[in-house]
Amino acid sequence: MDGELVRDIAQGIISRVTPREMTLFRRRSDAFFKDPEAELSAARKSLRAKPKEELLAWGTAETVVALTPFALAVVQGVLTSLIESVASSAIDRSRESVARLLRRTLRRPAADEATPNAPGAVSADEEHLTAEQLGTMHARARELAMAQGLDEDSALRLADALIEELRR
Repeated sequence: MDGELVRDIAQGIISRVTPREMTLFRRRSDAFFKDPEAELSAARKSLRAKPKEELLAWGTAETVVALTPFALAVVQGVLTSLIESVASSAIDRSRESVARLLRRTLRRPAADEATPNAPGAVSADEEHLTAEQLGTMHARARELAMAQGLDEDSALRLADALIEELRR
């Protein structure tokens, strides 16, 4: 996983959800990448020790420390799922391209090859995330955040911020 990409997206999420945490973000994310489980464990412990009213504020000094590991873990999980989806799609497109190339090589074009594309070409429409992909990523982000210990409201806010960040 590209740690800088994960960090970049998570930083955008933190800046949207709790901008005051930005001063701690780099240090907390460095610690996360050194030992993700230790950082998540400490964040969960911090969350359990706080009253729900404080957690919903998403900006108190105490909750600030807890959010970065969750954001990084969620982004990492969502990007892993997206990579798998994109790789699968690329394999499907590659198979189609190779099949078209094979037909041309054998001089047996398919009926739909009146205006052939370059093998493996990706149309402009395929370069952006679809609404369906964004919806899937939102659901996955929410699920991952809750699995890491965030309450439903906080998990939803984190998932919403992730999708906003990916649309920019």
